[in-house]
Formats: sequence, structure tokens, C-alpha cells
Amino acid sequence: MNLIVPKIITGGSLESLFYAYITETPIVITQPYVPFELEEADFGDVFDMIGYHPNTPITKLQVWDRLAFVLSMAGLVMMPNNIRNVRHEGRQIIFALKDNSRFIIAYERKISFDEHIEDSVNVFDWFDIKSGSKLELEEINDQENNLVNKIIFYDSVRKGCAGKGRKDLVAISEIKTKDLLEYENSESYVRLKTIQMMKDQGLRGRPNGYNKFGKQVFYALHIDHTHREIIKKYKPKFTIEETFKQARHKKEIWNLTKKLLHRKQISILRESSRLRVDKLV
Repeated sequence: MNLIVPKIITGGSLESLFYAYITETPIVITQPYVPFELEEADFGDVFDMIGYHPNTPITKLQVWDRLAFVLSMAGLVMMPNNIRNVRHEGRQIIFALKDNSRFIIAYERKISFDEHIEDSVNVFDWFDIKSGSKLELEEINDQENNLVNKIIFYDSVRKGCAGKGRKDLVAISEIKTKDLLEYENSESYVRLKTIQMMKDQGLRGRPNGYNKFGKQVFYALHIDHTHREIIKKYKPKFTIEETFKQARHKKEIWNLTKKLLHRKQISILRESSRLRVDKLV
């Protein structure tokens, strides 16, 4: 199967999907850069055109999901479902499929949208707070270190905790790719530093009665590591704001968006975007 297009985008970031949406240009998602799920999309009324009210709090992940879904429904995501491998040859993108057939996209112009940053990655270590989860703090920052430079506390969704004012946390680090497997960057080390940062802010575990002097005492802070997320870094060709300036008039895909908004959002690529440690070293 062959397809010829005048222009095509290769990328996978939120910025590349938004550019494809605004310009109605086909996109091949060669590397999905799925946003961190707690990162807010603070773009004012930019996303009003895809159905978000300017005052509605949304995350970049929600926007990424919606754009990927709408672009797929509009036939602008040029990716077969049964890919074995992909290669670029001249002005062609050649997909070798699992049934031993090929899908070829020929183009006159290609926009390589995302420049991959090789030397470091963003690492997100997720913890359940087992003791000390009732707190008002939203985040802790350490601008002097790359390892656990920020801790974000969010409302727990765990069974028995959701809706009860309890929180869990994610510790965010920027780690050199070559140093990712060093003990000093391990989950255990991150856990120790996270607890220390919480103690430095005066946080304590759950109450444990009173001592003989009538002073309330507390259990030690207790957090359990649940999983680690590693997300590649990139530099987009255009920012969201720069792309938005190109939106001169409404286009057909905007009308399609309105028709699709009542349907359930579907993330078609999120699972394939997770970067395993053994692929980095």
C-alpha cells in the first residue's frame, strides 16, 4: 500500500500534535513524548478550539490524548497498527508490517518536529504515603539538586484513601542517561532523600498518642515506592504559543472535533510510549 502526501510531520510531542491539528497536516508519530500526567496545561484560551473551557483545569496529558484521538479520527495519524519496524529512505517512510507487507508514505516535504535530547531523562518515582498522608502541602522544591528537585503531593486514588483527604506523592528528578543505573540514582536512594525533604518541612507520620508530659507524639514517616516512570526529553520545533499564532481561521478538523467531543476519549499510543531502562543503556 502506498500513499503520497505533499507534507508530513514526524514527531510525537504535544507540540507536534497541536501543530498537525492547527495546520491539518498528516503526522507519523515516530516517538510518542507523552506528557507527565500531573503537569497542568497553562495555555489560557489556546485549547478552547478543542473543547476545553478557558477556566477549566486540564493537564497536558489530557490534551495529548484528545489531540491524538481527533487526529486519528480525521485520518491524519499515518501509522498502521501492526508495525514491525520503520525506516526512512529518500523521501519515503517505509513501514514493514507484521504480515510481511509494506506501507509506504511518499512526501514532498517532511517536518522533523521533535529534537531528541540524548544526555538526560526526566524520572518520576511514585510513592504511596502509608503514614503522614494527611497534609496540606502541595509541593516541595530543591533547586540546587537534580535528584528529587521537586516533590508533588496529590490526592490519593488508592482504595480506602480516595476522597478522605489523604495524599500520595511523586518525586521528580533529572538524571544523566549514562548514570541511570547508579545506586545514587536508584529508587531506594530517592526514597531516602524524599523522606528527608519531607522531614525538613516539618512533616510527620500519623499521630501516636501522647507522651508522659502530655505532648503528642507521631509515628515515623512511611512511604512505599510503587513504580518509576522514565520520560525522554526533547526540544520542539515550535512552541504551543508559536503554533497558535498560525490559527487564522477555523478549519474542517475543528468541526470534526465538536462532533467527537461527546465521545469517550481514547489514548491510542500511551502504552507504547513508556521508555524502559534497558533501552537506554
